[in-house]
Amino acid sequence: MKRIYILLLAVLALYATGCKDNSFLDLKDPDAFDDTKFYRDSADMNGLLSASYASLRGAFDKMFFVTEMKSDNATTNDVGSSGGLYYNFVNHTVSSSNTIVAEIYNNLYFCIHRANLVLEHVDAVQMTDAERRRIRGEATFLRALSHFYLVRLWGPVTIMRHSISNGKEAAAVTRAPQEDVYQFIIGDLKTIADSEVLPNVCAGETFGRASRTAASALLGRVYLQYAATLNHPEAYSNAITYLEKAVTLSSYGDLGLAYSKLFAITGQNDPEVIFPIMYIANEAEHSNFATYFQPLGAKDLTSAAVGRGWNIGQANLYNEFEDKNNNGFPSTDRRVATALRKYTDGTYYTKKYVDLSSPSGYGGNLWFELRFADVYLMLAEAYERVEGNSSAKAIAYLDKVRQRPNSTVLDYTTSMGNAAYAAAYPTLRDAIFHERRVELCFENQRWFDLMRLYPDPADLEKYMHSIDEPNAGGKYINFRAYEALLPIPYDEVFLNPGLGQNPGY
Repeated sequence: MKRIYILLLAVLALYATGCKDNSFLDLKDPDAFDDTKFYRDSADMNGLLSASYASLRGAFDKMFFVTEMKSDNATTNDVGSSGGLYYNFVNHTVSSSNTIVAEIYNNLYFCIHRANLVLEHVDAVQMTDAERRRIRGEATFLRALSHFYLVRLWGPVTIMRHSISNGKEAAAVTRAPQEDVYQFIIGDLKTIADSEVLPNVCAGETFGRASRTAASALLGRVYLQYAATLNHPEAYSNAITYLEKAVTLSSYGDLGLAYSKLFAITGQNDPEVIFPIMYIANEAEHSNFATYFQPLGAKDLTSAAVGRGWNIGQANLYNEFEDKNNNGFPSTDRRVATALRKYTDGTYYTKKYVDLSSPSGYGGNLWFELRFADVYLMLAEAYERVEGNSSAKAIAYLDKVRQRPNSTVLDYTTSMGNAAYAAAYPTLRDAIFHERRVELCFENQRWFDLMRLYPDPADLEKYMHSIDEPNAGGKYINFRAYEALLPIPYDEVFLNPGLGQNPGY
């Protein structure tokens, strides 16, 4: 928001044009201002909408720091400058001046701001009613998604219901209680999921845009988080309603692609992927994950560029995968070959993001924000909460993921007959969260899963302190309950003291 404050008087002009050829991914200069136009036609509105999508790329470029590296999944080979900028997330010493925290925060609000500009100007532009509905629906989805990340990461945050047009208004914004933020998000998503403003699915040339299926799946995820973290157990049934609606709208059935093929560059547009963050392997629009997640100094494992060594896996995650020889489970999980490889120096790295095509590391890897394996596991989680430890529906959804094509793990009931598996995951809930951890590792879900498992920050602290991780230093024992939330960036509080700061920072 700092940059929003600075540019308030020019912001309407700043995002005026964007893309002019209706290509969703052509974002060569989304912020260019052409003073001969001012939201004059549908191309202007589509350009502004595309600029909103582009802000997500900025947020997700570093999102793993605050989701994977803060959790028990990952660490880093690279301490970073300025007093350990990167390692701050590993040993839980993040401060309000951390620039990565500010980068994520600002880009999420940029996305919201641009989406609000779309919503405020689209009615005045001449276009078909169908196109107007689509643009409104997509902008509303992006606004909801960004607010959802904000409320989960920072707790009470400012609800941006409309764009800010002057400095006085900007300086007066305050943070809203989490309950209010969730209700705002739910309201936005229901307007899409419960209507036909968006197509049921987006495929082909529209792949990467928000759809009604995406809105329903996201709303199910919102209800699930809301139910667990704000103590609203009645919302689990709402989560089931919308997660199942996503399945119905898409006509999606069993997972159709082997795990390794889903993450290959050629498999990224599979129907399992509901909503991705889009990247193209060129200088302007590439993803960095293949380079970021490659061990420090390594080359040609996941990227032709030199690895940064961020988001490196940990031994306790590696040991979470079922293995006959390692932990005595009845079957060995083939997913580990894609999800987490062991490097020659003893560290671990993921091969979910591999693009060796560019010497400069311009990756074409998409980020899967929503996919059906996640939807099925969320349904398993919600049904277990509603129906209990023996829920047949929860088990059925769990097995949809355990037994995707080319899977080597046994179904849940058979696995529970194995002493090692039953001891490790004595309840159905334990098994579901185990499955979420191995299926979705390095997809930004683990921190939010831990928040649902341990909604009381004191319990989360106890869990973090209990983790046995070789060579972890102070990563887990340093964690304090207040660090369940991130600090509001220093510049935001400096410019607007009324925002206040999260406790502990």
